Amino acid sequence: MRAIHFKASLIRSGLAAAVLLVAATASYAQTTVGLTAAPTQAVLPDGQSVPMWGYTCDAASVTAGTCVAANPNAGTNWSPVVITVPYTESAPGVSNTILTISLTNNLSFTAGTGTNTVPTSLVIVGQLGGGLGAAPVTTPSPPHAAQGPTWPASGGPDPTADCSSVAGRAGAGALGTNCPPPQPNRVQSFATEVVFGTPANLTWSNLKPGTYLIESGTHPSIQGPMGLYGVLVVTCAPGSAAATCATPGTAYPAVGTIAAVTYNSEIPLLLSEIDPVQNAAVNAAVTTSGFNETNVWSGLPGGCGNPSSGAGVYQTCYPPAVNYDPRYFLVNGVSFDQSASWKSQFATTPAGATGSVLVRFVNAGLRMHVPSIVGAITGGTAAVPGVSLIAEDGNVLPGVPKIQSEVFLAAGKTQDVLINDPAPAASTLAVFDRHLSLSTNNRRGGGMMANIARSAGGFVAPVAGGWGFCGAGGGDGGRRNLLLRGRHDAGRHRPEQGRSRQRSRRERRGPGRSNPDERFPDVQFGRHIYLYAVACRHDLRRQLHVPGQRPQYGDGHDSALR
Repeated sequence: MRAIHFKASLIRSGLAAAVLLVAATASYAQTTVGLTAAPTQAVLPDGQSVPMWGYTCDAASVTAGTCVAANPNAGTNWSPVVITVPYTESAPGVSNTILTISLTNNLSFTAGTGTNTVPTSLVIVGQLGGGLGAAPVTTPSPPHAAQGPTWPASGGPDPTADCSSVAGRAGAGALGTNCPPPQPNRVQSFATEVVFGTPANLTWSNLKPGTYLIESGTHPSIQGPMGLYGVLVVTCAPGSAAATCATPGTAYPAVGTIAAVTYNSEIPLLLSEIDPVQNAAVNAAVTTSGFNETNVWSGLPGGCGNPSSGAGVYQTCYPPAVNYDPRYFLVNGVSFDQSASWKSQFATTPAGATGSVLVRFVNAGLRMHVPSIVGAITGGTAAVPGVSLIAEDGNVLPGVPKIQSEVFLAAGKTQDVLINDPAPAASTLAVFDRHLSLSTNNRRGGGMMANIARSAGGFVAPVAGGWGFCGAGGGDGGRRNLLLRGRHDAGRHRPEQGRSRQRSRRERRGPGRSNPDERFPDVQFGRHIYLYAVACRHDLRRQLHVPGQRPQYGDGHDSALR
């Protein structure tokens, strides 16, 4: 009897140990990703090669599918990265998801006979970790010289004024001199700083589900526009193994009275910009002997921004980021190219899935953008035009999802929207920026445009009656770059009224002048949204017409489209 009880005790102990082992494994769901920050280049549709800095995933992360390039056709060129982490929780609403990024800094540049290196760091906007929240790395603030009277005839500051002590600053006013107050140190890196050649493990614990922007936390106004950014997706993706996460196909689990958000496939769309002038200036600085990233730019004689300062001084500092003026606008690291429009077609994952699509919009640029999915419908069986707003910056929006025809994305903003599965006949959905970032270095017919495809591979040409951007395979040899094929709503648009308006415009223009524009109207939310396509001229313009009011054109933000 004792032997039987002893064996039973051993069995119970073994089962308990196995359960504890499984529980311990589940309680520490950790994903490790290897990233390398290094200089690279972006080859753009107009043939220009712009210096960039970018992240690349290590081979193990690519094989595991936890880290991939946002642009699958980038090759050795620059591309943002997309990191996907399975979401796990120890209790409803209690995350135990851990992400460790092994960051290697290869930002080294040849400068004359020597080399310059640049430190970097990583922050996930909206998540604590990686050193964010601890004491930042700072540098001394540059000195501020004493100031004399503002009236030029009064001369400069009194040379006897002492601005180095509290008593001296107090008496400097009587001498007609202003002593600027002492400045605190300036932040150089908001998170753990990783120096060249020394990899560091950066850890984020208790990650919340959602879509987040990854970017450099070191000199963000410089390293961000240079290309050090990506996307983090924390989710229980469709098709995930049961051991990986509890409920595959769940973007946001149920919490309290808030229902879970489920989906069948997803696609991240990262919007960004490139200022080729600023990037070239940064590249010239880091490849100049004597460069120091703490040097303060000055265009005055003797300053590092004045060409007359000579070698050893000129271009030994970063350019002023206040002059940021982007000329290229990208989706997932690709600026739309009329001759290779398939490069701007991105497939949903998992491949071949049907049902609802979760579109994860991320704005990594420094300008606002307003993406719109042309022809999208949402709402399940009672479908209506538009997209359903699900979450903002990883936070589920309360109440009934709001339906809109476009999404506002401020700089650094993320938005998750849900759309219905496009019909098989319309296997692509066109996405474009309604803020009109639709040019390539001031040349029309490019910029922030892309296609959402249900299958990976070559470009799928749009069909009559659907919506999409024409590719090089069109009957006109690709000359009609942005011809939008749409359906005419006979109940909203009367052809005879359109012809009468065209006749009146023709009469105002006078004889011998024709109107090359072709109009394709669509109706959304009670407004007539006209998308103009000028055949063989690569022109796209927008006109909003509210019935009963005079037509109002776009704000002309992009001069190339006016």
